[in-house]
Amino acid sequence: MAKSPLIQSTKGFVRLNKARAAGQSHTVQRLARAGKLVKIRPGLYRTTRSEGRPHQDLIDVCTAIPGGVICLVSALAYHGLTTTMPKEVWVAIPRNAYAPVMGFPCRFIRMGDGIHQAGVETLRLERQGNLRIYGMAVSICQALRYRERIGLDLALEALRTYLRQGGSVRALEEWADVCRIRKTLATYLEAILQ
Repeated sequence: MAKSPLIQSTKGFVRLNKARAAGQSHTVQRLARAGKLVKIRPGLYRTTRSEGRPHQDLIDVCTAIPGGVICLVSALAYHGLTTTMPKEVWVAIPRNAYAPVMGFPCRFIRMGDGIHQAGVETLRLERQGNLRIYGMAVSICQALRYRERIGLDLALEALRTYLRQGGSVRALEEWADVCRIRKTLATYLEAILQ
């Protein structure tokens, strides 16, 4: 496949509205039918050259959902805090945001502005794009806050792994205030650290 200027300038992603503006919408549809472009969501495609790259599904979600942040099970797995490999991408969106139809399994978690914007790290993955993900300590606190959705065992596994790797209890306590789980965190820390 010859490299299109649209594909070169967007790290392998093609937006249909930009292709239309450049008079290339038929080319995008032809390449998608030929299996050279993968539909991420309506109006957004990715070249198949990036298939198999680490964390490509997370990059796809961050590209498709500008306000989305990788969270909970997906964030814990990315940070190496759990042995669980999620079957879907967990993504946080603002409480009133539209949850788009995606071309692969996603689990949307709606969060209020205070929690949604706290602790977001933007990682630049070479030749892939930007990854918006919650940091380790805030991911642990969110796991404890949403323990009924992800399972208490998974949340505790992540907390134990974080502490075993030398993670800061002070950082957890600071994020526990933001996530409003100070008492919950104190209870589990007391049980684990005894």
